[in-house]
Amino acid sequence: MVKTMNLTLFIFGIFLLFGCTQELPANKDSVEVPDEKPIEEPGTKSMTPELCNAAYGHWNECGSPCAGTDAEICVAMCAQQCECGGIAGFGCPEGYNCRLTGKIADEMGVCVSLNKE
Repeated sequence: MVKTMNLTLFIFGIFLLFGCTQELPANKDSVEVPDEKPIEEPGTKSMTPELCNAAYGHWNECGSPCAGTDAEICVAMCAQQCECGGIAGFGCPEGYNCRLTGKIADEMGVCVSLNKE
């Protein structure tokens, strides 16, 4: 019984070892690497720091993806975004609207495109 279990574990280990290998091309230059695209919130596809700053917005490299959504629970991750509103009165570029919940005085929101893509 013990020999059968050891043999089974050995064969299973061999399958794992050889079944998980990946054959790489001989020429490293021929490996295709997908273009890295930043994660963008829907509707803010063409937003750039320059466009945001030109409209007197506040570009944030690591803002909350839940800004202006009134979400009770939010993921802990960064979202590049153009912030608007607040006590400073930040604005949005033409073609964008400031998404605010309207529940907080001087709330910071985020600029979202009027043309949903």
